[in-house]
Amino acid sequence: MTTRRHFIHGATAFGATMVAGTALSKAADFPGFDFANVGPTAPSADTLKQMVAAALAKTKPSNGSRYLFGYTMWGGSSPFSQLNRQGIQSLCDAAGIDLVVADNVWDPQRNVANAQTFALRHVDFVINSLLDIHFAEAVKRPLDRAGVPIISLDIPIPGTEWVGVNNASAGFRSGTYLAQSAIAKWGQAVAMQANVIVASFRAVGPNGILRNMSEEAGIRSVLKGLPDAQVIWLDMTGTADSGFERMNSVLGRLDPSKPILLTSFSDEQLAGALRAVSVAGRNDKTLACGMGGERLDVIATDPSFIGTVSFFPQDYANAAVPAALAILAGVPVPKSVFAYSELVRPDTVCKIDPKLPCRPRPSWQSDDAAVDPDAYKAYVTGLYKNPEFANFRMLLPDVPS
Repeated sequence: MTTRRHFIHGATAFGATMVAGTALSKAADFPGFDFANVGPTAPSADTLKQMVAAALAKTKPSNGSRYLFGYTMWGGSSPFSQLNRQGIQSLCDAAGIDLVVADNVWDPQRNVANAQTFALRHVDFVINSLLDIHFAEAVKRPLDRAGVPIISLDIPIPGTEWVGVNNASAGFRSGTYLAQSAIAKWGQAVAMQANVIVASFRAVGPNGILRNMSEEAGIRSVLKGLPDAQVIWLDMTGTADSGFERMNSVLGRLDPSKPILLTSFSDEQLAGALRAVSVAGRNDKTLACGMGGERLDVIATDPSFIGTVSFFPQDYANAAVPAALAILAGVPVPKSVFAYSELVRPDTVCKIDPKLPCRPRPSWQSDDAAVDPDAYKAYVTGLYKNPEFANFRMLLPDVPS
Protein backbone atom coordinates (compact mmCIF):
# COMPACT_ATOMS: atom_id res chain seq x y z
CA MET A 1 0.00 0.00 0.00
CA THR A 2 1.09 3.54 -0.66
CA THR A 3 2.50 5.35 2.34
CA ARG A 4 0.68 8.63 2.88
CA ARG A 5 0.77 11.53 5.30
CA HIS A 6 -2.71 12.74 6.14
CA PHE A 7 -3.45 16.38 6.81
CA ILE A 8 -6.49 18.14 8.22
CA HIS A 9 -8.03 21.45 7.18
CA GLY A 10 -10.69 23.52 8.85
CA ALA A 11 -13.63 21.98 7.01
CA THR A 12 -12.43 18.51 7.92
CA ALA A 13 -13.42 19.28 11.48
CA PHE A 14 -16.88 20.19 10.15
CA GLY A 15 -17.08 16.81 8.43
CA ALA A 16 -15.93 15.00 11.55
CA THR A 17 -18.70 16.49 13.67
CA MET A 18 -21.24 15.31 11.13
CA VAL A 19 -19.83 11.78 11.25
CA ALA A 20 -20.18 11.31 14.97
CA GLY A 21 -23.92 10.61 14.96
CA THR A 22 -25.91 9.60 18.03
CA ALA A 23 -26.28 5.98 16.94
CA LEU A 24 -22.55 5.65 16.46
CA SER A 25 -21.67 7.10 19.84
CA LYS A 26 -23.68 4.31 21.51
CA ALA A 27 -21.63 1.54 19.88
CA ALA A 28 -19.99 -0.84 22.32
CA ASP A 29 -16.26 -0.64 22.90
CA PHE A 30 -14.09 -2.98 20.88
CA PRO A 31 -10.32 -3.37 21.48
CA GLY A 32 -8.69 -0.12 20.40
CA PHE A 33 -11.46 0.87 17.98
CA ASP A 34 -13.98 3.71 17.95
CA PHE A 35 -16.83 3.11 15.50
CA ALA A 36 -17.85 6.76 15.80
CA ASN A 37 -14.48 8.13 14.74
CA VAL A 38 -12.76 6.00 12.11
CA GLY A 39 -9.49 7.67 11.23
CA PRO A 40 -6.87 7.27 8.52
CA THR A 41 -4.56 5.12 10.64
CA ALA A 42 -4.98 1.35 10.39
CA PRO A 43 -5.26 -0.67 13.62
CA SER A 44 -1.94 -2.23 14.63
CA ALA A 45 -1.30 -5.94 14.13
CA ASP A 46 -1.48 -6.42 17.90
CA THR A 47 -4.85 -4.66 18.08
CA LEU A 48 -6.19 -6.71 15.18
CA LYS A 49 -5.09 -9.92 16.86
CA GLN A 50 -6.88 -8.85 20.04
CA MET A 51 -10.00 -8.33 17.93
CA VAL A 52 -9.60 -11.78 16.39
CA ALA A 53 -9.19 -13.34 19.85
CA ALA A 54 -12.40 -11.66 21.01
CA ALA A 55 -14.19 -12.95 17.89
CA LEU A 56 -12.86 -16.50 18.31
CA ALA A 57 -14.15 -16.59 21.88
CA LYS A 58 -17.67 -16.13 20.50
CA THR A 59 -17.62 -17.59 16.95
CA LYS A 60 -15.44 -20.49 15.86
CA PRO A 61 -14.13 -20.56 12.26
CA SER A 62 -16.11 -22.82 9.91
CA ASN A 63 -13.10 -24.36 8.18
CA GLY A 64 -10.39 -24.76 10.79
CA SER A 65 -8.42 -22.59 13.17
CA ARG A 66 -8.33 -19.42 11.05
CA TYR A 67 -11.12 -17.21 9.84
CA LEU A 68 -11.85 -17.13 6.11
CA PHE A 69 -13.32 -13.86 4.82
CA GLY A 70 -14.79 -13.27 1.37
CA TYR A 71 -14.62 -9.95 -0.45
CA THR A 72 -16.50 -9.12 -3.65
CA MET A 73 -15.07 -6.20 -5.61
CA TRP A 74 -16.97 -4.09 -8.12
CA GLY A 75 -14.60 -4.86 -10.95
CA GLY A 76 -10.91 -5.62 -11.35
CA SER A 77 -10.61 -2.68 -13.75
CA SER A 78 -11.78 -0.25 -11.07
CA PRO A 79 -9.02 1.62 -9.19
CA PHE A 80 -11.47 2.08 -6.32
CA SER A 81 -11.98 -1.68 -6.05
CA GLN A 82 -8.27 -2.39 -6.32
CA LEU A 83 -7.54 0.03 -3.49
CA ASN A 84 -10.34 -1.46 -1.38
CA ARG A 85 -8.85 -4.91 -1.96
CA GLN A 86 -5.33 -3.80 -1.04
CA GLY A 87 -6.53 -2.36 2.26
CA ILE A 88 -8.67 -5.36 3.18
CA GLN A 89 -5.90 -7.80 2.23
CA SER A 90 -3.34 -5.88 4.30
CA LEU A 91 -5.47 -5.87 7.45
CA CYS A 92 -6.50 -9.50 7.02
CA ASP A 93 -2.85 -10.49 6.64
CA ALA A 94 -1.95 -8.57 9.80
CA ALA A 95 -4.84 -10.14 11.71
CA GLY A 96 -4.14 -13.71 10.56
CA ILE A 97 -7.34 -13.96 8.51
CA ASP A 98 -7.46 -15.78 5.17
CA LEU A 99 -9.11 -13.75 2.41
CA VAL A 100 -10.65 -14.90 -0.85
CA VAL A 101 -11.47 -12.20 -3.40
CA ALA A 102 -14.19 -12.51 -6.06
CA ASP A 103 -14.44 -10.06 -8.96
CA ASN A 104 -17.95 -8.92 -9.88
CA VAL A 105 -16.55 -7.62 -13.24
CA TRP A 106 -19.17 -4.83 -13.20
CA ASP A 107 -21.94 -7.45 -13.54
CA PRO A 108 -24.64 -7.61 -10.82
CA GLN A 109 -25.48 -11.19 -11.82
CA ARG A 110 -21.87 -12.14 -11.12
CA ASN A 111 -22.20 -10.49 -7.70
CA VAL A 112 -25.08 -12.87 -6.94
CA ALA A 113 -23.05 -15.85 -8.17
CA ASN A 114 -20.07 -14.81 -6.05
CA ALA A 115 -22.28 -14.59 -2.95
CA GLN A 116 -23.62 -18.08 -3.69
CA THR A 117 -20.06 -19.41 -4.02
CA PHE A 118 -19.04 -17.85 -0.71
CA ALA A 119 -22.06 -19.48 0.96
CA LEU A 120 -21.08 -22.89 -0.43
CA ARG A 121 -17.49 -22.41 0.76
CA HIS A 122 -18.73 -21.64 4.27
CA VAL A 123 -16.68 -18.49 4.60
CA ASP A 124 -16.96 -16.88 8.02
CA PHE A 125 -17.75 -13.37 6.81
CA VAL A 126 -18.42 -11.49 3.56
CA ILE A 127 -17.56 -7.89 2.74
CA ASN A 128 -19.63 -7.11 -0.34
CA SER A 129 -19.46 -4.33 -2.94
CA LEU A 130 -22.94 -4.15 -4.45
CA LEU A 131 -23.29 -3.05 -8.07
CA ASP A 132 -27.04 -2.65 -8.48
CA ILE A 133 -29.51 -1.96 -5.69
CA HIS A 134 -32.11 -4.15 -7.43
CA PHE A 135 -29.89 -7.20 -6.76
CA ALA A 136 -29.46 -6.50 -3.04
CA GLU A 137 -31.83 -9.20 -1.81
CA ALA A 138 -30.49 -11.76 -4.31
CA VAL A 139 -26.95 -11.18 -3.00
CA LYS A 140 -28.00 -11.36 0.64
CA ARG A 141 -30.30 -14.42 0.43
CA PRO A 142 -27.74 -17.25 -0.02
CA LEU A 143 -25.52 -15.82 2.70
CA ASP A 144 -28.46 -15.55 5.12
CA ARG A 145 -29.39 -19.15 4.42
CA ALA A 146 -25.82 -20.27 5.13
CA GLY A 147 -25.65 -18.14 8.29
CA VAL A 148 -22.81 -16.01 6.90
CA PRO A 149 -22.83 -12.42 8.20
CA ILE A 150 -22.26 -9.62 5.71
CA ILE A 151 -21.10 -6.02 5.63
CA SER A 152 -22.09 -3.82 2.71
CA LEU A 153 -19.20 -1.72 1.48
CA ASP A 154 -20.19 1.69 0.08
CA ILE A 155 -23.51 0.57 -1.44
CA PRO A 156 -25.92 -0.56 1.31
CA ILE A 157 -27.92 -3.78 1.40
CA PRO A 158 -30.93 -3.31 3.69
CA GLY A 159 -30.68 -5.54 6.75
CA THR A 160 -26.87 -5.54 6.87
CA GLU A 161 -24.26 -3.38 8.56
CA TRP A 162 -22.90 -0.75 6.21
CA VAL A 163 -19.46 0.86 5.89
CA GLY A 164 -19.28 3.87 3.61
CA VAL A 165 -19.00 7.60 3.32
CA ASN A 166 -20.96 10.37 4.97
CA ASN A 167 -22.20 11.40 1.54
CA ALA A 168 -24.33 14.26 2.82
CA SER A 169 -21.36 15.98 4.43
CA ALA A 170 -18.74 15.06 1.81
CA GLY A 171 -20.97 15.89 -1.16
CA PHE A 172 -22.12 19.21 0.29
CA ARG A 173 -18.52 20.13 0.98
CA SER A 174 -17.41 19.19 -2.54
CA GLY A 175 -20.21 21.17 -4.19
CA THR A 176 -19.60 24.18 -1.97
CA TYR A 177 -15.90 24.15 -2.80
CA LEU A 178 -16.59 23.90 -6.52
CA ALA A 179 -19.04 26.81 -6.56
CA GLN A 180 -16.90 29.05 -4.35
CA SER A 181 -13.89 28.36 -6.57
CA ALA A 182 -15.91 29.29 -9.66
CA ILE A 183 -16.84 32.64 -8.11
CA ALA A 184 -13.26 33.27 -7.04
CA LYS A 185 -11.98 32.54 -10.56
CA TRP A 186 -14.65 34.09 -12.78
CA GLY A 187 -16.77 36.31 -10.53
CA GLN A 188 -20.34 35.88 -9.31
CA ALA A 189 -22.08 36.92 -12.53
CA VAL A 190 -20.11 34.54 -14.76
CA ALA A 191 -20.33 31.66 -12.26
CA MET A 192 -24.13 32.03 -12.19
CA GLN A 193 -24.15 31.35 -15.95
CA ALA A 194 -22.33 28.03 -15.58
CA ASN A 195 -23.73 24.74 -16.77
CA VAL A 196 -23.54 22.27 -13.89
CA ILE A 197 -22.93 18.67 -14.94
CA VAL A 198 -23.68 16.04 -12.31
CA ALA A 199 -22.15 12.69 -13.32
CA SER A 200 -24.47 10.21 -11.61
CA PHE A 201 -24.54 6.43 -11.17
CA ARG A 202 -28.20 5.73 -10.47
CA ALA A 203 -27.91 1.93 -10.62
CA VAL A 204 -26.28 1.87 -7.18
CA GLY A 205 -29.46 3.33 -5.69
CA PRO A 206 -29.98 5.78 -2.81
CA ASN A 207 -26.28 5.94 -1.90
CA GLY A 208 -25.35 7.31 -5.31
CA ILE A 209 -28.38 9.57 -5.47
CA LEU A 210 -27.56 11.03 -2.05
CA ARG A 211 -23.97 11.69 -3.07
CA ASN A 212 -24.99 13.59 -6.19
CA MET A 213 -27.88 15.38 -4.49
CA SER A 214 -25.48 16.61 -1.82
CA GLU A 215 -23.03 17.89 -4.40
CA GLU A 216 -25.80 19.81 -6.14
CA ALA A 217 -27.10 21.13 -2.80
CA GLY A 218 -23.62 22.41 -1.93
CA ILE A 219 -23.39 24.20 -5.28
CA ARG A 220 -26.83 25.74 -4.82
CA SER A 221 -25.96 26.91 -1.30
CA VAL A 222 -23.41 29.20 -2.95
CA LEU A 223 -24.96 29.92 -6.36
CA LYS A 224 -28.34 30.85 -4.93
CA GLY A 225 -31.12 30.93 -7.51
CA LEU A 226 -29.19 28.83 -10.05
CA PRO A 227 -31.74 28.03 -12.81
CA ASP A 228 -32.78 24.38 -12.99
CA ALA A 229 -32.21 24.42 -16.76
CA GLN A 230 -28.47 24.86 -16.12
CA VAL A 231 -28.18 21.65 -14.07
CA ILE A 232 -27.79 18.43 -16.08
CA TRP A 233 -27.60 14.97 -14.51
CA LEU A 234 -25.72 12.55 -16.76
CA ASP A 235 -26.22 8.91 -15.80
CA MET A 236 -23.10 6.78 -16.13
CA THR A 237 -22.04 3.26 -15.17
CA GLY A 238 -19.13 3.96 -12.82
CA THR A 239 -16.34 3.64 -15.40
CA ALA A 240 -14.07 6.22 -17.02
CA ASP A 241 -15.22 5.05 -20.45
CA SER A 242 -18.84 5.79 -19.59
CA GLY A 243 -17.75 9.19 -18.27
CA PHE A 244 -16.04 10.02 -21.55
CA GLU A 245 -18.93 8.77 -23.69
CA ARG A 246 -21.69 10.56 -21.79
CA MET A 247 -19.78 13.83 -21.38
CA ASN A 248 -18.78 13.80 -25.02
CA SER A 249 -22.43 13.39 -26.00
CA VAL A 250 -23.51 16.57 -24.21
CA LEU A 251 -20.57 18.92 -24.73
CA GLY A 252 -21.62 19.94 -28.24
CA ARG A 253 -24.95 21.21 -26.89
CA LEU A 254 -23.37 23.48 -24.28
CA ASP A 255 -22.59 27.13 -25.04
CA PRO A 256 -18.76 27.28 -25.19
CA SER A 257 -18.78 30.83 -23.85
CA LYS A 258 -20.24 29.68 -20.53
CA PRO A 259 -18.33 27.84 -17.81
CA ILE A 260 -18.86 24.19 -16.91
CA LEU A 261 -18.93 23.03 -13.30
CA LEU A 262 -18.46 19.28 -13.17
CA THR A 263 -19.13 17.01 -10.21
CA SER A 264 -19.48 13.26 -10.03
CA PHE A 265 -20.43 10.12 -8.12
CA SER A 266 -16.80 8.99 -8.41
CA ASP A 267 -13.44 10.22 -9.58
CA GLU A 268 -13.30 7.31 -12.02
CA GLN A 269 -16.33 8.65 -13.90
CA LEU A 270 -14.99 12.17 -13.54
CA ALA A 271 -11.66 11.17 -15.10
CA GLY A 272 -13.47 10.06 -18.25
CA ALA A 273 -15.64 13.18 -18.36
CA LEU A 274 -12.56 15.39 -18.01
CA ARG A 275 -10.90 13.53 -20.87
CA ALA A 276 -13.87 14.54 -23.05
CA VAL A 277 -13.52 18.14 -21.87
CA SER A 278 -9.82 18.11 -22.77
CA VAL A 279 -10.42 16.60 -26.22
CA ALA A 280 -13.01 19.33 -26.86
CA GLY A 281 -10.54 22.04 -25.82
CA ARG A 282 -12.79 23.29 -23.00
CA ASN A 283 -10.35 23.08 -20.05
CA ASP A 284 -10.06 26.83 -19.60
CA LYS A 285 -13.82 27.12 -19.02
CA THR A 286 -14.22 24.03 -16.81
CA LEU A 287 -13.77 23.36 -13.10
CA ALA A 288 -14.31 19.94 -11.53
CA CYS A 289 -14.40 18.75 -7.92
CA GLY A 290 -14.77 15.05 -7.31
CA MET A 291 -15.58 12.39 -4.77
CA GLY A 292 -13.64 9.23 -4.05
CA GLY A 293 -9.90 9.83 -4.39
CA GLU A 294 -9.20 6.80 -6.56
CA ARG A 295 -7.82 8.89 -9.44
CA LEU A 296 -5.30 11.14 -7.73
CA ASP A 297 -3.18 10.81 -10.88
CA VAL A 298 -5.77 12.90 -12.75
CA ILE A 299 -5.79 15.59 -10.04
CA ALA A 300 -2.03 15.79 -10.42
CA THR A 301 -2.22 16.41 -14.18
CA ASP A 302 -5.59 17.78 -15.31
CA PRO A 303 -5.82 21.61 -15.12
CA SER A 304 -9.60 21.56 -14.56
CA PHE A 305 -9.54 19.14 -11.62
CA ILE A 306 -9.30 21.39 -8.56
CA GLY A 307 -9.88 18.81 -5.84
CA THR A 308 -11.69 15.78 -4.52
CA VAL A 309 -13.18 14.78 -1.22
CA SER A 310 -11.18 11.58 -0.98
CA PHE A 311 -12.52 8.54 0.83
CA PHE A 312 -9.11 6.86 0.72
CA PRO A 313 -10.63 3.59 -0.54
CA GLN A 314 -7.68 1.58 0.75
CA ASP A 315 -8.61 2.85 4.22
CA TYR A 316 -12.18 1.53 4.07
CA ALA A 317 -10.63 -1.59 5.59
CA ASN A 318 -9.92 0.40 8.77
CA ALA A 319 -13.68 0.37 9.38
CA ALA A 320 -14.76 -2.81 7.57
CA VAL A 321 -12.39 -5.39 9.09
CA PRO A 322 -12.81 -4.29 12.74
CA ALA A 323 -16.59 -4.09 12.25
CA ALA A 324 -16.62 -7.63 10.81
CA LEU A 325 -14.63 -8.95 13.78
CA ALA A 326 -16.87 -7.10 16.22
CA ILE A 327 -19.92 -8.79 14.68
CA LEU A 328 -18.25 -12.19 15.02
CA ALA A 329 -17.43 -11.30 18.63
CA GLY A 330 -21.09 -10.53 19.35
CA VAL A 331 -20.34 -6.86 19.96
CA PRO A 332 -23.17 -4.50 18.95
CA VAL A 333 -22.18 -2.60 15.82
CA PRO A 334 -24.06 0.43 14.48
CA LYS A 335 -25.95 -0.05 11.23
CA SER A 336 -23.63 2.48 9.62
CA VAL A 337 -19.94 3.19 10.13
CA PHE A 338 -18.66 6.24 8.29
CA ALA A 339 -15.22 5.96 6.71
CA TYR A 340 -12.62 8.73 6.90
CA SER A 341 -12.57 11.46 4.24
CA GLU A 342 -10.81 14.75 3.53
CA LEU A 343 -10.28 17.23 0.70
CA VAL A 344 -7.27 16.67 -1.56
CA ARG A 345 -6.12 19.43 -3.92
CA PRO A 346 -3.59 19.46 -6.78
CA ASP A 347 -1.05 21.19 -4.52
CA THR A 348 -1.43 18.56 -1.78
CA VAL A 349 -1.80 15.36 -3.82
CA CYS A 350 1.93 14.61 -3.52
CA LYS A 351 1.54 14.53 0.27
CA ILE A 352 -1.00 11.74 -0.13
CA ASP A 353 0.90 9.83 -2.81
CA PRO A 354 4.60 10.80 -3.00
CA LYS A 355 4.87 9.22 -6.44
CA LEU A 356 2.66 11.96 -7.89
CA PRO A 357 3.70 15.56 -8.58
CA CYS A 358 1.97 18.49 -6.97
CA ARG A 359 0.71 21.38 -9.11
CA PRO A 360 0.89 24.98 -7.86
CA ARG A 361 -2.41 26.23 -6.46
CA PRO A 362 -3.66 29.36 -8.25
CA SER A 363 -4.25 32.47 -6.16
CA TRP A 364 -8.04 32.24 -6.56
CA GLN A 365 -8.25 28.71 -5.11
CA SER A 366 -8.82 28.50 -1.36
CA ASP A 367 -7.64 25.86 1.08
CA ASP A 368 -11.08 24.36 1.60
CA ALA A 369 -14.80 24.95 1.41
CA ALA A 370 -16.45 27.55 3.61
CA VAL A 371 -19.58 25.51 4.28
CA ASP A 372 -22.70 27.41 5.36
CA PRO A 373 -23.74 25.50 8.53
CA ASP A 374 -27.33 26.73 8.39
CA ALA A 375 -27.72 25.66 4.77
CA TYR A 376 -26.20 22.27 5.56
CA LYS A 377 -28.46 21.78 8.59
CA ALA A 378 -31.54 22.62 6.52
CA TYR A 379 -30.40 20.21 3.83
CA VAL A 380 -29.89 17.28 6.23
CA THR A 381 -33.22 18.02 7.91
CA GLY A 382 -34.88 17.75 4.52
CA LEU A 383 -33.25 14.41 3.82
CA TYR A 384 -35.15 12.82 6.70
CA LYS A 385 -38.41 13.90 5.04
CA ASN A 386 -37.39 12.51 1.64
CA PRO A 387 -39.12 9.16 0.92
CA GLU A 388 -36.12 8.17 -1.21
CA PHE A 389 -34.25 7.44 2.03
CA ALA A 390 -37.07 6.01 4.14
CA ASN A 391 -35.50 2.54 4.07
CA PHE A 392 -31.92 3.78 3.93
CA ARG A 393 -31.56 5.85 7.08
CA MET A 394 -28.14 4.26 7.61
CA LEU A 395 -26.89 6.64 4.90
CA LEU A 396 -27.94 9.80 6.74
CA PRO A 397 -25.95 11.67 9.39
CA ASP A 398 -27.61 13.15 12.44
CA VAL A 399 -29.06 16.63 11.95
CA PRO A 400 -26.44 19.09 13.26
CA SER A 401 -27.38 20.73 16.55
